[in-house]
This record gives sequence, structure tokens and C-alpha cells, in this order.
Amino acid sequence: MKKQMLLFAAVCLLIGKAVIPAHGQTGSVKVKVPFSFILGDKTYPAGEYGFLAGKTNVVVQNSDGTRIAMRMANHVTGSSAGKNGQVIFECYIDQCFLSQIWTPGQDDGRELLRSRREMFAATKHVGTYMALLGTGARQ
Repeated sequence: MKKQMLLFAAVCLLIGKAVIPAHGQTGSVKVKVPFSFILGDKTYPAGEYGFLAGKTNVVVQNSDGTRIAMRMANHVTGSSAGKNGQVIFECYIDQCFLSQIWTPGQDDGRELLRSRREMFAATKHVGTYMALLGTGARQ
């Protein structure tokens, strides 16, 4: 009886781990970024990236699909991002910071929390927004 209860608990735990990530993920978009950008305290080179919008965070993947960063994000609403989605950067002279992720077909998106580095840049210069359209949903 004890072995059956232990086996049942292990199966429930495995099922729970499989269901929770699928529920927390709301959408993704693939974008070719033509410039280097900053996320947190790290600068990423130009290239193709996948951006996955979760319920409370954003995950960034490189072109191979390997997760390279994850940051906290807030829910934002607005107009639809279209069928391919978009990624918005806020740029200050020569520094661009990842700002928002809008997943395909959704009327809401995720806005990343500003890093200290971005807040410092914002005190020195007025930022401009750069929106890049997605090249399709990331699988």
C-alpha cells in the first residue's frame, strides 16, 4: 500500500510539472534583430532571436532555440500585433533595450521591467521606440 501511494504521488508530480509550463506560456515570436540590444546587464549581438511571453516573464532564445535570458515582465494591452507579432526596443542614442513583446494574434503583450542601466540612460536622453515585426511564430 505504501509503495502504491508513493508511485501515485510521483506520477502526480510528473504530470503537474508537464502541465504548469504549458499553462504559463502565452505565446512566442521570432524576430531578426539588425542591431545589438541590451537586456538586463548584458548586451546581445544582432541576429535571430525567439521571444516567449509568459504570464509574468519573457524568455529570450538564440537562433538554435537555446534559452539565453529570462526577465520579469508586466501585462500590457493595446492593439493586435497581427499574425506575426512584434518586438519593441527603446533606444537612447547608441543603446537599444528590449522593451515589449507582442505575440501573434493577441491583443495583449508583455512589457519588461527597466534595468538600472536603462533607467540611467533615460535620465540622460529621450528614448525612441523601434518596432520589429516578427518573421513568424517560434515553434
